[in-house]
Amino acid sequence: MKKHFRVSLRYKLAFPVLVVVTSMLFLMFRATYRTVREVVEEHTEQRLVAIAEVFAQSVRVPLILRNQEVLHANIEWMAKRDDVLGVSVEDGSGVIMGAAYPNNVALATSFIDSDFVGVQRVTPDSYVVGIVIEESDHYLGRLILFFLQPDLGMKLRKIFVQRLLIAFLSTLFLAVMISGFTWIAILPLFKLKRTARKILAGDLSARAQVHSFDEIQDLSESFDEMVHRLTRSFENLRSRTEALEESEEKFRLVVESADEIIILINADGDILLLNKEISGVSRSEVIMGGISRLLEMYDEESKHRFQEAVVSVIEKKTPVTNLAVTQHLGGGKPDVYYLANLTPVLNPASHVKQIQVVLRDVTELRRIEMMKESLIRDVAHELKTPTSKFEMVLHWFEKDLKKNNQYERYKDIVKILVSNTDRLMRTINSIMDLTKLESGMDLVQTEILDLNDVLNQVHTDLKPMAEAKGIALLKKISPRPLHIRGDRDMVYRVFVNLISNSLKFTEKGQIEISDELQDGKVAAMVRDTGVGIEAENLEKIFERFVQKTAATVGIGVGLTICRDIMNLHHGRIFAESEGPGKGAVFKVLFPAAAPFPEPTV
Repeated sequence: MKKHFRVSLRYKLAFPVLVVVTSMLFLMFRATYRTVREVVEEHTEQRLVAIAEVFAQSVRVPLILRNQEVLHANIEWMAKRDDVLGVSVEDGSGVIMGAAYPNNVALATSFIDSDFVGVQRVTPDSYVVGIVIEESDHYLGRLILFFLQPDLGMKLRKIFVQRLLIAFLSTLFLAVMISGFTWIAILPLFKLKRTARKILAGDLSARAQVHSFDEIQDLSESFDEMVHRLTRSFENLRSRTEALEESEEKFRLVVESADEIIILINADGDILLLNKEISGVSRSEVIMGGISRLLEMYDEESKHRFQEAVVSVIEKKTPVTNLAVTQHLGGGKPDVYYLANLTPVLNPASHVKQIQVVLRDVTELRRIEMMKESLIRDVAHELKTPTSKFEMVLHWFEKDLKKNNQYERYKDIVKILVSNTDRLMRTINSIMDLTKLESGMDLVQTEILDLNDVLNQVHTDLKPMAEAKGIALLKKISPRPLHIRGDRDMVYRVFVNLISNSLKFTEKGQIEISDELQDGKVAAMVRDTGVGIEAENLEKIFERFVQKTAATVGIGVGLTICRDIMNLHHGRIFAESEGPGKGAVFKVLFPAAAPFPEPTV
């Protein structure tokens, strides 16, 4: 790891102290120096003025008397002082009456100011003092004295610099002490730092264990607790990761070895996962092409059903199971049949983010089913011919008995023969209808229908049959047209089968047929007061050859035919019942009449 420049905490504390204290001392010494210097200078000037005034009194009398001898004697005496550089006395008109400059002759001519009175520094080491000599407010003249005074400022500056240096050294020593004490105080932090580096190196067992009895110990204890919790979290994460990797490996093996084709599609139609090739088309080609490439392999009807199923999964967020799709490979290759199960994968916001598609190859089952259907169809056809002939001979025999007046003698036997012959013929026709529907031989001839017209026709045709059994067949038809797209004969057959089924299981009461518009779909209901249906059988009754009881008339394919017809019409049929003895309701839902839209993914 790259090491960056760092400044120790002790230096961060000591250096600002050094700078701040030094600056404060410097400013304090500077202000003190200036004050002391001003006081000393003011005192010196006052002292010199006092000396000059005393001397002025000693020359005032000689000046009044014009006694040059005494005046010169006083001037010479004054000039002999060690601190006097020169003396000059002027009369009232400015004429020098006497002067003496033993130490500096040029000084007398360097200061020529006839109006000067007071004290003034001439050079760094000398002052000049001018005193007015008066007698009773009469101006007699002026005394000029030049004093030698060494520059006290230099001495003061030297003293103050020395003191400042001592103060700085003391401050420096204080900063060093602060740095040392700080270093001692932060020693536990170095231990904490070493522990953190060990943890970064992978040693999760390292702990700081600082005992400094201060906030750093609190920090260390919190740090150790955090590391302890992180260690447990890492251990849990490691175990879960290992379990997840093991689960992913198992899932991968299961997916790769699965007989079914597993596809994962996102909401944009991209294929995220494909475990094997599809009907000879490589995985990479299908994944790159997305759902469009997948749909290209389907025939038009399968493509339409698959698109509708995808839209249904996205909108309803519920799975679609056992969707039959056919892949048309072309080139003389046989078609491949699949059963598709589509399951939504939801995100935390309960939105569909992916769709899992499982395709199970049922081509062989389809071939066997077609062979079975062909066999059943052939057997039913072979049975229908002799049964028709038997039925015809039976009708001829019945007429012959009536002609020979022997019908009453054989009436019961004839009725049994006719009833069973009719039942056998209905069974054969039902089997043939079912095989045609499931094999696709019975093509749908669609047109725009008014469901009201179909239900009215069904009511008219079956009302006599209901009345013969003592059951009221009621209708509750919508006052407005309810248009659907479908095959009239097939739709008619659905409701004939439903009402016939209700008549079979209703001993008394009524059967009502009705229709209405529900949520954009055309709905029709057949409601009876019959024996009812158990909850576990509400779906089973639509399977082939399922009967209420063994003694029930028929072979149990009527509702299966209704289901298959509704599938061909992109509709839905289901049953509802509150239980045995409480009747049943069969509901049929058709798409409203409009061209079936091409769903988009």
